[in-house]
Amino acid sequence: MKNVQAQFQMLDSYVKEYNLKTTCKLTDDMNMNINGQIGFGIIKITEEEDRLVGEIEVSNNLDIMVEEKCKAEIEIVMRGLFQYTNKDEKEKFEEMLKINGATTLSHLIRAYIHTNTAISGMPNIITPMINFVEFFHENSATN
Repeated sequence: MKNVQAQFQMLDSYVKEYNLKTTCKLTDDMNMNINGQIGFGIIKITEEEDRLVGEIEVSNNLDIMVEEKCKAEIEIVMRGLFQYTNKDEKEKFEEMLKINGATTLSHLIRAYIHTNTAISGMPNIITPMINFVEFFHENSATN
């Protein structure tokens, strides 16, 4: 198994913040739209004896709209800890944290929101998948 194991691995993750606010009971017959914002940050990268370890944060702020009025807000911040076994490639590791790390946490966030809305007495909210290659390309072009 070690022969095919990727150099980039997730070590841990946790939800740092989660908030769900509704102004009314949301039902399946409502025509809902989701507006959202995504945030990303590298918290820190440390060099250990034989690897690099990086901590990142991904946030997702969603507005659930019904008839152009915000009926619910979901805010979530998740942190993840990742390692890279080649400590001489810090720049490559940073790029992997952006693309692979953000994508991994984004999928965990999607599952968390889906599960929490399901048990909250409202329709399951399924957030769209994000193309992080394009996300970082667009954000680097505007900076």
